Amino acid sequence: MNDNLEESVQSALDDIIRNDYKTPPEIEITQGSQEGDGYASKTYAISIKGDNGKNTDLFVKYLPEDIKSWEEALIQAFNTEYKFYTEIYPTFDEFQKTKNVQEPFDNVPKHFNTKMKKDQVPPIVLEDLRSSGYTLRDRRKPIDDAHLNLSIKAFARYHAINYALKDQHPEKYKKLTIGVDDVFGKYFKQFGMGDMMKGCVSQLIEYLDPVADKNIIKHLENLGEKLIDYLTKIFRDYDEYFVIAQGDCWSNNMMFLYNDQNDLPIDVKLIDWQCQRISSPLLDFSYFFYTLATKKELDNAEYFLTLYYNTLSERIAELGSNPEIVYPYKIFREHWRKYSLFGLCMALGIIKAQLFEKDEVPNLLNSDSEEKPMDVFNAVLKNQDIYVERMRNLAEYFIDNDLLSY
Repeated sequence: MNDNLEESVQSALDDIIRNDYKTPPEIEITQGSQEGDGYASKTYAISIKGDNGKNTDLFVKYLPEDIKSWEEALIQAFNTEYKFYTEIYPTFDEFQKTKNVQEPFDNVPKHFNTKMKKDQVPPIVLEDLRSSGYTLRDRRKPIDDAHLNLSIKAFARYHAINYALKDQHPEKYKKLTIGVDDVFGKYFKQFGMGDMMKGCVSQLIEYLDPVADKNIIKHLENLGEKLIDYLTKIFRDYDEYFVIAQGDCWSNNMMFLYNDQNDLPIDVKLIDWQCQRISSPLLDFSYFFYTLATKKELDNAEYFLTLYYNTLSERIAELGSNPEIVYPYKIFREHWRKYSLFGLCMALGIIKAQLFEKDEVPNLLNSDSEEKPMDVFNAVLKNQDIYVERMRNLAEYFIDNDLLSY
């Protein structure tokens, strides 16, 4: 056993080697993520090189065995992601293959099934996408249309499988939803999300111009309390159009493959499925879009909404269901009005996370800290001016579209 590995990771590694390699391979273990790439897990990058030329590059996410801080929530989150890779996605993929769809949803890394002891929290053992050329987009840079279009289409195709499978195989789909526990919705107050939102709103007001931004400030008064009340209500929502949403759609949960010139993205992989929930797909869209959009994208929001729904409806039809029955355009627009505000809730903290410099990145797994995980997002950033401008533009968009009062 490698003394540097957690026992659960070693067990998974031993299982892979036992199944795939006849002689002991060479193993190299390095840090899985760079500072700022991920905030709520520990990782390894493991390279396995056999004497027969067979090489396997793994990316392993795990919970430390001695973790104490937020243990229950993090274990639930890992179990949720494990279910996605072992049950949900394989069922989705098998279904879409029977339909012979063009450009199937394959925007997830390959998962390696491994046998675990009953008392072990299974690590998430994935292909290391970096070995195939995938990289994280620089989270501090503004998004562009090429990245937005590619990602929106991927989300739409994922949601479409949900609707078609739910329509054609309702019992099978219902079984998949069992155990999909909304960790974020369950623990958002305990995480300190409410205090974080109130703190960020108050801080934003302090940095706005009392004259030029008078109207925005007026709408922001007591917004923190309103957002807490809003989240409390929507996390209790349920209607017939809800699906298994991805749940954690911020930019660092996506890796991109670029063309030979390394300037245009040609593929995207969604790499974190720990916060899946049964919800409207518009929670995913709102989270993704409103935490990334600058003023240019906000001014063209209708284009991106149309791109999402057209891609969704086309894929639902390609999978053999009627989009106007399983997710009508009228319901889509109603969900947009109702669930867009979730994007603003997330943007208050996520945009800060995108703008963190390396020395500002928090350690959310610090078991010795008495702080709640979200407390770190109340700090004033080195890039505070960019944060304020992004939030000002977002607030104006929500005010102009009457999306604050739902």
